[in-house]
Amino acid sequence: MSRRTQQIIIAVIALALIVSVGAVGLSGVFSSGRDEASDPTDTRAAVDPSDQPDPSPTTAPPAPAEMSQQTAEGAQATLRYLLDTYAYMMATGDTAAWTQGVDPNCQVCVQFIANASQLHDQGGYGVGGEFTVTGTTFDGVGEPPASGTATADFTEAQQLIIDDPSKEPLAQDEIAGRIQAKMVWDGSHWRVGDMSIVDAGSGASDGGGSDAGGAAG
Repeated sequence: MSRRTQQIIIAVIALALIVSVGAVGLSGVFSSGRDEASDPTDTRAAVDPSDQPDPSPTTAPPAPAEMSQQTAEGAQATLRYLLDTYAYMMATGDTAAWTQGVDPNCQVCVQFIANASQLHDQGGYGVGGEFTVTGTTFDGVGEPPASGTATADFTEAQQLIIDDPSKEPLAQDEIAGRIQAKMVWDGSHWRVGDMSIVDAGSGASDGGGSDAGGAAG
């Protein structure tokens, strides 16, 4: 995967939003910078707010019981659950699952939460964007593992970002890739300590018994 392609994927799953001051995303967190500056001019057409699609999905997926188990399955389930709740967080502004599932020192994770909160503070929301996880792995340290690296191969469905109900939505196409996350056991459950995009390669195996699944709509 080229650096430019990686930046594009990062910008999409990092909740890139069009607001009055320009694009807000995680490109500057995941990488050292972007190739070009964002244009702060919003040229989108005006629309009737009543014609905008409704937020979706608005039902949170259930949290897997494995998340509170100090096992490889628990670490994988935690990463998968964060991806499963992404679209719900964007649609509703409910960041509880992410707040509880990430380490406060994970800058990337905190930026995901901040961007979702900013979107809803300005009256916006997401439509679609559900993740489907097709495979996960976990390489743990210790027995039982107290830390390690989890990976998840995913496809994210097309998403609409309504950041201003009076403007046409920002459309984000379906994408696929692989997320790698540093996982830490905090004594009661797993947390994501860091997160990045890696080359998709040949696909993660289902070691640990993860099932394919996306956020419930």
